[in-house]
Amino acid sequence: MKINKTILLAVLGVSVAGIASADEIFLTGSTAARAAVYQTMTNPGCVFQSAPIQTLFGGSGSGDTYMAFTGTLVGGSGSTTINCTWSGSEAGIVDVATPGGKDETFMADSYWQNASGNSDNTTGPASTQQHFVDVCMADNSQAYSPAGSLLPAVANQQYVGVVPFRWLRNDGLWTGSNVTDSQIRQALSGGAKLAVFTGNAADTNSYVYVAGRDNSSGTRVNAFGDTGFGIATSPKQIEINSANGAMVSTTVHGSTKYAADFGQSSGGTLAKTIGVQASTITVTDMVNHVSGYSAIAYLGISDSTTATNSTYQATILSYNGIPWSISSLEEGTYTFWGNENVLETGNTYSGQSLNVGLVFTDLTSPTTGITSQADGNILVPISAMHCTRQGPGADPVHN
Repeated sequence: MKINKTILLAVLGVSVAGIASADEIFLTGSTAARAAVYQTMTNPGCVFQSAPIQTLFGGSGSGDTYMAFTGTLVGGSGSTTINCTWSGSEAGIVDVATPGGKDETFMADSYWQNASGNSDNTTGPASTQQHFVDVCMADNSQAYSPAGSLLPAVANQQYVGVVPFRWLRNDGLWTGSNVTDSQIRQALSGGAKLAVFTGNAADTNSYVYVAGRDNSSGTRVNAFGDTGFGIATSPKQIEINSANGAMVSTTVHGSTKYAADFGQSSGGTLAKTIGVQASTITVTDMVNHVSGYSAIAYLGISDSTTATNSTYQATILSYNGIPWSISSLEEGTYTFWGNENVLETGNTYSGQSLNVGLVFTDLTSPTTGITSQADGNILVPISAMHCTRQGPGADPVHN
């Protein structure tokens, strides 16, 4: 039986608040939720008693891949560093649920140890470390994880809000404004003829594909579940060159493939590739060997906004006839969203922080944790939702 570390300390008569040590906790998971985590980490009184020292790599603050926060935890004492890297929801669930643990790549300790104040470097850390994961964020619960559901249950898991997603199209031959489950399922199977999207019988010499995420992504799990494609079904997705819109090849079992079960490892990269400008209209479709193609993609709110800014040219789509809006999501009419969860590992290892359970408690607090800091856009607080759903593919039920 797995015992929460905080409870264990209480049983032993040791006060969590009395633990005074310079320790480190490792957090990974959902790229879609990292902005909400950043807000919770940096707002005094949520996770840290006062504003922590930030050591970031990426140059975009709440959107950075590598983050470290150092300060005194709420309910704790001494100095604790929370070292974060954003690997994707599915990767995070597997990390914390695999017996004995799996590791991820984090920034080397030397960066935050030498920090005298906040910093945000525009490039990645030159030195990294591999380390076991203590806590992860995920866009779905462990029960709806294709790989994680096959592993032992984590020590603790808590629902903290709703993470919205959007479908977009590139600047390709298809210029529509709405996408349906049926169209998406066909496109995920290796491309759908353009006629399926336009209703024009003459549009049979061009194809629409899905440019997506790899199997470490919780956005992908929700996209596949919501459309009825199947959360564990292997897709045939494409990757796009962000410079010229050309299809990118990948070697699969010794063969060159342009559509297969692969995808981008981050939503930020996918946003830039789906947003590449009009060259996508004329480049060669390397799957069906015709001139030009179109692509649709699934992204979180922050990354989909990037894909549609002045630099990029993607277009946000209605989903099953429902235009994107926060109000339609809160009422359950817009259904492309996931249940954001915090998961605490049941694994132990030499040198593991005794404050892991405390960080889980701080992040999941209904009054000061992630849901209380949700911006109502990138992450919607539980209190704002007028409906609930069990997981990807389940129908929202109004409260």
